[in-house]
Amino acid sequence: MEMSQSNQAIDPKELLFAFQQGAIQLINQKQVLNQINVFPVSDGDTGSNLASLMQTILEETKEESSSVVEVFEKVAEASLVGARGNSGIIFAQYFNGIYNHLLKLEEKSSVQSFVESVKSAIGEAYQAIEQPVEGTIITVIRSWAEALDDSEQVFSLESLLPNALHKAKQSLENTTNQLKILKKNQVVDAGAKGFYLFIEGFTEAFLTKQAALHLVNEPADGIKIEQSPQEHSHTSEPRYRYCTEVFLDQVALSKSELQQKLNAYGDSLIVAVNRGKARIHIHTNQPAEVLDYLSSVGNPIQQKVDDMLLQYHVNQQRKAPIALVTDSIADLPAEYLLENQIHVLPMNILLGTTSYLDKLTLQTKQLFDLAKETEGRATSSQPTLKTVENLFSFLETRYEAILVITVAGKLSGTYYTVKEAAKRSHAIPIEVIDSRQNSAAQGLLVMNATEWIQAGIPFAEVVSRAAEKREQLKILVSVDELDPMIDSGRIPQAVGKLAKQVNLKPIVSLDEYGEGKLSNFAFSRKGNEKKILREMKKVNQKHKIKRYAIIHVNNEAKAKLWGKKLRELLAFPPSYITDSSTVIAMSAGEGSVAVAYELGGDEK
Repeated sequence: MEMSQSNQAIDPKELLFAFQQGAIQLINQKQVLNQINVFPVSDGDTGSNLASLMQTILEETKEESSSVVEVFEKVAEASLVGARGNSGIIFAQYFNGIYNHLLKLEEKSSVQSFVESVKSAIGEAYQAIEQPVEGTIITVIRSWAEALDDSEQVFSLESLLPNALHKAKQSLENTTNQLKILKKNQVVDAGAKGFYLFIEGFTEAFLTKQAALHLVNEPADGIKIEQSPQEHSHTSEPRYRYCTEVFLDQVALSKSELQQKLNAYGDSLIVAVNRGKARIHIHTNQPAEVLDYLSSVGNPIQQKVDDMLLQYHVNQQRKAPIALVTDSIADLPAEYLLENQIHVLPMNILLGTTSYLDKLTLQTKQLFDLAKETEGRATSSQPTLKTVENLFSFLETRYEAILVITVAGKLSGTYYTVKEAAKRSHAIPIEVIDSRQNSAAQGLLVMNATEWIQAGIPFAEVVSRAAEKREQLKILVSVDELDPMIDSGRIPQAVGKLAKQVNLKPIVSLDEYGEGKLSNFAFSRKGNEKKILREMKKVNQKHKIKRYAIIHVNNEAKAKLWGKKLRELLAFPPSYITDSSTVIAMSAGEGSVAVAYELGGDEK
């Protein structure tokens, strides 16, 4: 390619402005992208994911930049932090590829350098994907970049951009014919359209130098991540259940080394790496194993796990018009949650410098194995406000109302975080109930709400019944070691230390407000078990137990033995026996067993 006046410099202010306008153009069209999202899975979130990326770019480019390199550095850094989903991470790798190539050039601000860099970065974008598929975002990126390099004479970037945009549009329209799933649904690829929308806004801004675009319908504190109901019948159940994303720092491995190790865990693998940071996207059935490996090669800063199978079931056929949400402390069998389309907010577990997602990237057995190798005690925290808002945005487009049942407010800040998120949302009615329970007792309350919702009981009555039902639930936990309970604040320190001094094995429960208390005690685990069985017999004779559930902390054999004894005692089996969340495991300690029960009638 012969260059004429090719050393003409690009104004960094104009370049930054074009990036911002491109970002706004995409954000404003996110719902359109969500609606046409059918590949690689029909989860309706491509627009939301790309909007999140673009919002991060807007936030990180508020300050002026003094050079073209600084503009690309800011965009590259922001894109790695804000990338979400397949297309978002490909976008991020492409921006980082442009920046990396630009750094190698002697002249960094010329039109020629820009053209060379956007073309060179195509290879980096392709390399980020384990198995690149044509007819997607990668195809349109290539068409656009190659079109920029297709002119014999270059007077300015303004003279190159219109033709490149035209070629990109043709490439976008052709994606419908390149992938069977797109052709069946008669749509273009959502990620490819996202890239086209971005460069359309970018091009218009560079040509006109005017701010034609403004964020529409956005709250002052940032974009609202939304997902749209699916109208596409030609979709199939995802091969892997969890869409898993991790942002790593202090990474020494190359992109290809990470890909080689990770490709055994699933598909849709995309890896973006730059300057010691990495963004990984993979569809997998083992998110905990993925994070375990990534923790060994870097420091996980962010992680996100979406249940694509649950999303698929809801999109295809929701069970009821009311969405039911709880947090991961509610101990219920995984099969029950999926079967009844119950949405779970995972608690965060901090172990050492790594933050995990309860029941997703950290299971109870892993917790104790990792704790032995890590200094300091594991701690937990409620889901972030953004996590809750993102879930609400997904549910609001698929349901008529949302009911959230949280762990006791006395034990966690989850209730208050969810209440705050509910205040900010006005699309459909949202009610948040403090269960004043935890673990299997909270699980039993969720079971009741599930049955009422599926029976077609009106929303207001379901809310009222759930609030009343709290008084008819109780949990009894047989604890062998008191330190975890004392350290986590689940029981008062003074009481706990006194019990320790005389080597008591306490039975821990919750009071009517959801605060931990010592319910009884014995001098051995066996003594605890006898006392709990006697208590259950006594309660059943007086009030009639309607149902009960058993949970354990790495002690399945003991839990099953309890199940057998209680079945003989009460003449009916437990509703379920399951292992506890990692949060419960942290406070109850390894080996603990608990039974939660629901009274059949009014306890008054």
